[in-house]
Amino acid sequence: MAVNSNGKLIIYCLNVGQGDTTIIITPNNRVIIIDAVKAKKVVNFLEQIGFDDQQTIDHFIISHPHTDHYRAVAPLINKYGTNEITFSSLRRYTKNIPGYVGIINTAAEKKVPMNFLSGYNQLHPDDSPFLDPKTVRLELLGPSNQFIENLHSSGTLEINHYSIIARLVWGKFRMVIAGDAQMENWAHFDREKMLEETCTVLRSAHHGSANGTQFERIDRLNPRVVIVSSDPTGKDELPDLIGCATMLRYHKKSSDPIVALTHYTGSIKIEVNNKGSRKVFSYGETAKANININQFTELKRSTDPTKWKDLSLSKLPT
Repeated sequence: MAVNSNGKLIIYCLNVGQGDTTIIITPNNRVIIIDAVKAKKVVNFLEQIGFDDQQTIDHFIISHPHTDHYRAVAPLINKYGTNEITFSSLRRYTKNIPGYVGIINTAAEKKVPMNFLSGYNQLHPDDSPFLDPKTVRLELLGPSNQFIENLHSSGTLEINHYSIIARLVWGKFRMVIAGDAQMENWAHFDREKMLEETCTVLRSAHHGSANGTQFERIDRLNPRVVIVSSDPTGKDELPDLIGCATMLRYHKKSSDPIVALTHYTGSIKIEVNNKGSRKVFSYGETAKANININQFTELKRSTDPTKWKDLSLSKLPT
């Protein structure tokens, strides 16, 4: 059985603890995965939505070389294959990362086309005309050579700075998927004039940490839905206090956006029709559990599924 989006744009943000897995199904049923961890959970989910061993993942995008973003990529490539992979660009300042390099070697052995992104790229997964405003497009902004050189010269360069920021566009709908972008990445995003437009959905940067989540940036993007992918009880305890306070402040905006943490909501589905109208659903499962696609709850504006005030208070020093 083939996966079928019924002519809609569907985005799944899977609950994988502290980590990112975003699955995009385009109106023409192209499958794009941005980051992937918990391979068994991803496979189980893909099978439920109609993906089988005879199908191929159209495009993999790995935001940057941290294991909580790429741990499931090699198993998924071995099981399904892929038509293309986009990596964050590797440069001489990046330490040898065996698992990440292993994915590159696997792709090379399978003769999968690979892109190493430096700067801006725009993808049209449904093969629509480049200038057609009705087409789905995926814009990717990776760190430029000069951006990396400047951070290295200042002694502040870290792996998160290699993160790709993605913007998914279909008509009036816009979703920003921020990977582990840091405040310097956001400044780069701003310089490239990519903060000039607001967005409908934001997948928050770096699991809601203070370094990736500044209120001014979120407020300027003005998303109607914010998704934080993390487990605050995990070893990194993200989102941190400042991140939680930022999410609480944004949730209390007068327009009542949905601000959801996957640890509490489970995996999230965003369904967009060709007029730009959206619905947001929560599956409610834990990070370790598989998703049951027949059990979901629609999230409405003015709800606080995460209880950000309580979570913020729990982060205060005792």
